[in-house]
Amino acid sequence: MPKAVYTLTREQKRRICEWITRLKFSDGYTSNMARCVDMKELRLHGMKSHDCYVSMQKLPITFREMLPQSVWSALTEVSILFQIICSTILDVNKVQDLEDSVVTILCNLEKIFAPSFFDLMKHLIVHLPYKARVGGPVQYRWMYPFERFLRGLKIKVKNKAHVEASIIEAYLVEEIGLFTSQYFEPQVLCKQKRPVRNDDLAMNDTHIQKSIFNFPGRASGASKKRWLNGSELYIIETYILTNCEVVMPCYEVCVKSSSYTDTDSDFYGILEELVVDLNQQGAGTSHEANGESDDEPDEDSFDKDYKTEEDNDYD
Repeated sequence: MPKAVYTLTREQKRRICEWITRLKFSDGYTSNMARCVDMKELRLHGMKSHDCYVSMQKLPITFREMLPQSVWSALTEVSILFQIICSTILDVNKVQDLEDSVVTILCNLEKIFAPSFFDLMKHLIVHLPYKARVGGPVQYRWMYPFERFLRGLKIKVKNKAHVEASIIEAYLVEEIGLFTSQYFEPQVLCKQKRPVRNDDLAMNDTHIQKSIFNFPGRASGASKKRWLNGSELYIIETYILTNCEVVMPCYEVCVKSSSYTDTDSDFYGILEELVVDLNQQGAGTSHEANGESDDEPDEDSFDKDYKTEEDNDYD
């Protein structure tokens, strides 16, 4: 018996699995799809319901070059249907057109897949366009927020013999921690003082330091360590020293007092020395008389010192 037209070869399955492992979505758009790939069995497992919802909308991209045109067209129509009814802004005319064409879309699928594939859930697609037109955007009605909330409750259950008591005890611990954290010293880090997710530019008020060293960013995936060569390190140092607001006064002093050109590495060496001296003077003045001083170092003093040092080097 010949294979079905939608059957993929082992090589095609391997290519799809490798493509999914390298696939990158926006943060929060889906979970880590790479963890769902089984390269030995060449299949997907453990996908969340929201991952399946995203996959239904991206099917045409995955199988464009691997399936016959008739099969790919039917899958594309299903994907477009889900994209339209799951949009945050609904076009009433498009939704009404889907109400008329959804029956044809399902009939095209019945021509391709086996009858056992069409259970109750497949036939419920017929009612989705009408429900979207009557109920509005699906983001206000779908189950994903409730699933996340229920997962939080399941995590709180430590004693399965007393489920409700475990949840109550966990809530009490969270509320006590939230209440007591408001009385901590400013330098004590806790959950309530953490910057929001993906807020790479958030300033941490508990540590007084230069703004360029206060970006609580995080890696998008697994971190890797690598030694930088001389040219890469020079490019990074140049970018940092020429794009930090707190360094700009030193940059102007260095330009006025230096005879180096922009292509000379010693120019940035002088700028680094100016930044170090600025930090040392700022640290020395911040602890005087149990108080802090907002006075900035005098640029003329930097100009005078480094101009004298430079003159001595080139005399």
